[in-house]
Amino acid sequence: MTEEPLERAAPNRIRQFWWGLGGGYVLVLVLLLVTDAGVVPAVLWAVAPGPIAAGGLGVYGGWQLFREAWVLRTRGITVEGRLQRSHFYNGVEQYTYAYVDSHGVQRERTGSDGGAERAEITYNPADPETTKVGRRTAGQLAFGAVLILLAGAVLLAGVAFVVVGMAALAI
Repeated sequence: MTEEPLERAAPNRIRQFWWGLGGGYVLVLVLLLVTDAGVVPAVLWAVAPGPIAAGGLGVYGGWQLFREAWVLRTRGITVEGRLQRSHFYNGVEQYTYAYVDSHGVQRERTGSDGGAERAEITYNPADPETTKVGRRTAGQLAFGAVLILLAGAVLLAGVAFVVVGMAALAI
């Protein structure tokens, strides 16, 4: 019987990054609490991950909305779609439209907007999965921009909390 040495798994760099970041966060929090930095910088440091995470996710979501609407507005092609079926998913009625893209490929679009037997489907020819019922994108553009601005303010507040905590340690 022969023995073969087990290969050691490569370290998970992402896991190491998050553990290091968490360790650094706790270290700074402990330093803020044991030094004469004050209670306010420690509290701001302690709550900073919340607004940073919420603001970052909001900015990302707003950017996705804005980008999709912008792409459909600038490059989108509008074709006629025919209602194939409708069904309820999580209590919301979903409509599936079939349409033919500019290359003659039969595609489907499922979403909560629509309901008519025929509808205009706007799609991105570079990414046919990016679709919208109708041509209007102004509302989606505006909502995405407002979401970016509001979530960006929350993100900046979180970053300011971090700066206050770090500045309290430096002083």
